[in-house]
This record gives sequence, C-alpha cells and structure tokens, in this order.
Amino acid sequence: MNRLENTHRYDDIIDLPHPVSKKHPQMPSEDRAAQFSPFAALTGYERAIREKEMQHEERMMLGEGISRETYDSE
Repeated sequence: MNRLENTHRYDDIIDLPHPVSKKHPQMPSEDRAAQFSPFAALTGYERAIREKEMQHEERMMLGEGISRETYDSE
C-alpha cells in the first residue's frame, strides 16, 4: 500500500466533528501543557549529584589524600 492509498483509509471519518464531552468540561490550555512539561521525579536528586560532582572536582584539584583543611592551612 503506497502513501496515497494509506490516506484514503480515513476518508469516512476525516470530516466528522471532534467529539466533545457533555459531562466533563474541556481542560484549560495551561493545564494541558503542564501534563507534558518535565518534572522532578526524585526530589533532591539534582542537588545530590551536584554536591558529589563538586566533591569529586575538589579531590581532583587538591590531589588524593589532601583535605581542604590541609590545603587552606598552608
């Protein structure tokens, strides 16, 4: 089946009106958009990752075995 034939599969319903519920009001656009926005599934995860990254970078800059206190006291 080629692409043109595929589009004719829906000829019987393509011009029908969009169904609208009589029981439920239509959701506002802002609320609909919020359903697709990103969310933080794990609260505090990003902060914990940043803290670990900073600790790792500090160890790399100061060298293994040298604490921040040792570096600051020199």
